[in-house]
Amino acid sequence: MLAEKITLVLKGIKPTPLNRLYTPVRRGNYASIIISKEAREVKKQIQMAVIHQKMDKMLEGDIRFLMDIDVKKVKSPDIDALLKQLFDALEGLCYKNDRQILDLRVRKHLNQGEDKITIFIEEI
Repeated sequence: MLAEKITLVLKGIKPTPLNRLYTPVRRGNYASIIISKEAREVKKQIQMAVIHQKMDKMLEGDIRFLMDIDVKKVKSPDIDALLKQLFDALEGLCYKNDRQILDLRVRKHLNQGEDKITIFIEEI
């Protein structure tokens, strides 16, 4: 049986920097954090791009997550900020839960022609 695969290409999406990913809030006597408005908007952009590209396929088993990040300029977002946002945005669209990810590989390519993220997700 062939493993299920999903390939996505995201163009023009700027991830939220880690220091702006969450916003502190106070609820009564308790302090908490929530996802910032900026991060929610980026998540929505990612999800809309995925919905337009993806066939109705949800990976059920353990998965391998491979990602190539092409950036135009040397000063670019940290890889870890991008990962957290992508994992959350793809949850429920490509896989049930990001706990399914057992193999993760990320490469960043500098000085490319355009900002682009290519994602390959496959069951292992």
